[in-house]
Amino acid sequence: MQIKNPPLIFQVVGYKNSGKTTLMERLISYLSSKELQVGTLKHHGHGGEPASVKETDSSKHLQAGSSISAVQGERELHITVKDTTSFELDELLQFYTVLPLDILLIEGYKKADYPKIVILKDEKDMALLELSNIIAVGCWNEVLAENSDYYTFPLQKTEENLPALIACMVGRQLNEN
Repeated sequence: MQIKNPPLIFQVVGYKNSGKTTLMERLISYLSSKELQVGTLKHHGHGGEPASVKETDSSKHLQAGSSISAVQGERELHITVKDTTSFELDELLQFYTVLPLDILLIEGYKKADYPKIVILKDEKDMALLELSNIIAVGCWNEVLAENSDYYTFPLQKTEENLPALIACMVGRQLNEN
């Protein structure tokens, strides 16, 4: 296996229903169209367990007591880990180090210290600007970030702002390395 540089890591953070997943989808699509290998990790912060496929052979392995179960198809690999309560974000990210990724996008994990894009839906969300390592702010109401020191963009015009947003993200990482 060839040793590869670790991927650039960025976060997209905001409160529930603020548009995080929509922005993630657009970033993934744009970056992938530039032939970059993109990985993602989403924090399921709503309680409970993420949706999974039941009554499959790999789910039966878990029910029988396996700690981890994987199923590889022709073009996809699905891995399920039974008890993740002891995993910290940095430990989860180690899974990604063996994959050929250029960029890893993390949805959520607000308190992590990776470069992040903050989504502001309304004035109640302004406390998010106190988070660490903010590189950009997407707003549904441009007035919210008028006096911001960060690159800001209207979420209604995400598509046309993607090149500048990506330049901001990658430029920041290159300057730090």
